[in-house]
Amino acid sequence: MPRTAPHTWWSPQTTCFLLLWAGLLWFAPGNMLGDPGTLWHTVVGEQMLQSGECVRTDTFSFTCQGQPWIAQQWLGECAMALIHRVAGLDGLVMAAITLLAATYALLAGRFFRTGLPWPVCALLIMLVVAASSYHFLPRPHIVTIALMAWLFVQLSDVEAGRRRPIRLLLLPLVFVLWTNIHGGALGGIATSTCVLLAWLVWHHFPWSRTRGLKPIAPPWIIGAVASLSFVAVLVNPFGPALPRVWVSLMGSDVLPKLIVEHAPMRVLSIEGATVLALAAVYLFLLATTWRRTARFTWLVPLLWLGLTFTRIRHGPLFAATAAVAIADMLPHSPLVLAIIRRAGRSRGRRPSPTRFNGRPALIPVAVVCLALLLQSNGIACPLIGAGWCSLESDCWPVEATRVLRQHVRDAEPGTKVFNDLGFGGYLIFRAPEVRIYIDDRCELHRDDGLLQYEKFVRKPELIDAYVDYEDINTALVKADSRFDKHFAASPAWTSLHRDVTAALYARRGVTPQARGMN
Repeated sequence: MPRTAPHTWWSPQTTCFLLLWAGLLWFAPGNMLGDPGTLWHTVVGEQMLQSGECVRTDTFSFTCQGQPWIAQQWLGECAMALIHRVAGLDGLVMAAITLLAATYALLAGRFFRTGLPWPVCALLIMLVVAASSYHFLPRPHIVTIALMAWLFVQLSDVEAGRRRPIRLLLLPLVFVLWTNIHGGALGGIATSTCVLLAWLVWHHFPWSRTRGLKPIAPPWIIGAVASLSFVAVLVNPFGPALPRVWVSLMGSDVLPKLIVEHAPMRVLSIEGATVLALAAVYLFLLATTWRRTARFTWLVPLLWLGLTFTRIRHGPLFAATAAVAIADMLPHSPLVLAIIRRAGRSRGRRPSPTRFNGRPALIPVAVVCLALLLQSNGIACPLIGAGWCSLESDCWPVEATRVLRQHVRDAEPGTKVFNDLGFGGYLIFRAPEVRIYIDDRCELHRDDGLLQYEKFVRKPELIDAYVDYEDINTALVKADSRFDKHFAASPAWTSLHRDVTAALYARRGVTPQARGMN
């Protein structure tokens, strides 16, 4: 029987949520608005809200203008645009932080219910957060982290007998929502399918029979959930084209070379160290509990750990699944049981669903609503008010873009700008009147476009022929980059602005009016 939650106004999860929420808000200004995806996702969402239609062609670049491009995260982008309308960048950051804090508070609750002393539980959840924090960005992928944690909680509870298998029929509906928010739905479907197929066959093996393992869910439920989950990815405005984009991105050999989040995990980096520390805890518990009790869900984090070594973006998903598995394994570990006995507790409690008690959630909800009220009315206040989060000039070409807009003010809309890949999203957000060379919509520019950019990075002298052919008369690049040094040394270009972040150049002898006519 599930334990009855005491009807109080406070709980360990409440404390965890508020601490994480406040801590991430303090961390946010200099760290969570450094990704260009946050900016162009918001603009794409605003386009769809204004037109009432999904975006199907590129309107931002001159290299791919008019070419087919689907807004694969359209539902998440529309939500971002709505939040931005109400509360600006502060609202986008707060929404992301609220979802993250709620997710890790849910996972913390499972640690606390094992019976371990609270300092140990706090250290564990801090390790889980640290192993994910490098990917805390206000983008639709935040929903994938939350839904992966929720999904794995459901699978683990069903396998442990804490929830009825019939609840699994909810998964295809969740996958429909997930599909239209972020491509991480593919990872969720793969995870659930692996678990479901294992449940279907693993109790037939001799080693399973010796342990008395019984079927976990009826075959008809497993078959229905698995088949409907794959159908769920087709319930979107783009049909089969959407999952094809996901597969093409995951199969690209070029992305890991140019996009940091697609690169392999660097073991000697901070993010690599935190992931490995969490992996060490998980693997130790798995090794010490598997002979005593075996569950297939405990093996799933191994899959995500392996994927993390290939692409660091999978690290938060490993952390989410590992947190659930660790909480499940803790009551079966001899070392943990010894710690619990030394702490004066009779035995470890297994994580179990409690009866719903909404009272502890009222205080976090009130705090979040207060922050939203302050932000939507433009009231400045540290942490929770308006103006706390902004696009800083040490990360973005703030002043250079202002000069650029003044420079092309008299030109026709659509002035071509050669730009650094990292500045593309910012120009889409702040300078809609220009057309950019490239941004991080990798499925649009494809491997060929990314390889051409990579060639320019290695040999900037090749740009001269390209800008002549495309009639490009303005360039915005990172300061002290190879591009910057090339343009600075070229007699064909003159500097319009330069700071520690960006350098803006224009071709000599070409007026803005002439540029607009080209």
